[in-house]
Amino acid sequence: MRTLILGPQGSGKGTQAKLIASSHALPHVATGDILRAAVAEGTELGRQVQPILERGDLVPDELMVGLIRERLASEDGFVLDGFPRTVPQAEALDAMLDEIGKPLDAVLLLEVSDEVALERMLGRREEEGRSDDSPEVMRNRLRLYHEVTEPVVERYRELGLVVSVDGERAVEEVAREIDEALASVGASQP
Repeated sequence: MRTLILGPQGSGKGTQAKLIASSHALPHVATGDILRAAVAEGTELGRQVQPILERGDLVPDELMVGLIRERLASEDGFVLDGFPRTVPQAEALDAMLDEIGKPLDAVLLLEVSDEVALERMLGRREEEGRSDDSPEVMRNRLRLYHEVTEPVVERYRELGLVVSVDGERAVEEVAREIDEALASVGASQP
């Protein structure tokens, strides 16, 4: 099963991706983890990315796709979390997955209102003691999600890959609906 999980910040993507990965014995491929692992392992791409990360800059799309290719090349199935965030990234990801013969089976969309997303992000901020995430920064992230990432959702919807899930319920209920949704699209374990 090759799955991408999308949704705004605070929708529970990371939590649900970990649950899917665990229940289906799949790797949870989070882009932040990929970057840190490539740098730690000293791979060629990791060496290219390290100075970019040290400056606090965004990693260019072509390097991100290269890192994801490197990570997914040896995997039959995966749960991808954190990428793509823009239509050009989605196009590059899809081309790369087609090239390595591992196209997506499903795109899970965790739907939550902006109010719920903000409430969850504020709760997470307090739990983790993160003073750098102000309500204004969180609202900006949601605005960017609507402007930049929602077109990615529409692109995958047009391809018939999107499975929408109500992400506002309890974690267990959302996980149960995701499992049912994955079974209904015929995505099967590798």
